[in-house]
Amino acid sequence: MLEIQHLTVSYGGERPALEDFSLCLQRGEIVALVGESGSGKTTAVRAILGLLPPGGAVTGGSVRLDGEELLQLPPEEWQRLRGERLAVIFQDAGAMLNPIRTIGGQFVEFIRAHRQVSKGEARKQGAEMLARMGLPDPEDILRSYPFQLSGGQRQRVGIALAMTFQPRLLLADEPTSALDVTTQAQIIRQMAALREEFGTAILLVTHHLGVASYLADRILVMRAGQVVDQGEKPDFFDAAASPYTRELLAAAPDMEGERYV
Repeated sequence: MLEIQHLTVSYGGERPALEDFSLCLQRGEIVALVGESGSGKTTAVRAILGLLPPGGAVTGGSVRLDGEELLQLPPEEWQRLRGERLAVIFQDAGAMLNPIRTIGGQFVEFIRAHRQVSKGEARKQGAEMLARMGLPDPEDILRSYPFQLSGGQRQRVGIALAMTFQPRLLLADEPTSALDVTTQAQIIRQMAALREEFGTAILLVTHHLGVASYLADRILVMRAGQVVDQGEKPDFFDAAASPYTRELLAAAPDMEGERYV
């Protein structure tokens, strides 16, 4: 479904931020990109979305979704693609929400940007998605402003917005790192349920080996803009080939000699 071949991204420095990155993602598959900060994980996601920051540019490679080359799309085609076939959850969904508009108003605007429906119908769709994300009293959430919600609630709102049109691919960039551990577990279970309910493929960016181990079918380890190790669970961590992967595992906390990754 998603095919990335030899993708290279530079920000004007001597060395690319992402170099010769390749990945194939099937329908319903969850792949995790793990590695330390600055390893190129978020750059890969932003390149797939066509949302590189100023100064960033794709200098080589190809990104195809269902056989369609994304890197050559005009702006109006990106507008069609994002939200419908391709969606994203950011590290702090609350920061992506408009602080002076209600959640309901933002749902209505988003849905009507892609579908010709009435405001009432759009609001109804928003309430249904919030209910699917396990949020109690969706109508109360729709009437609320972002600052009136907890971090976990805002993150669920972000997931609900991303999944409104049941996209084929969800890009999740550190979706749990800003949350407490209890809420992290709830969000992780919610993402696993999305795959089961919608058949959505998920590309997950995380520095948390436990999250990757629990959620992903396949794991890619990145360092300095390159993939240094990759493999499928459950044997990946036991058979890690790269010394860097072994260093990451050694740094993971354990309890009474048992490491939970």
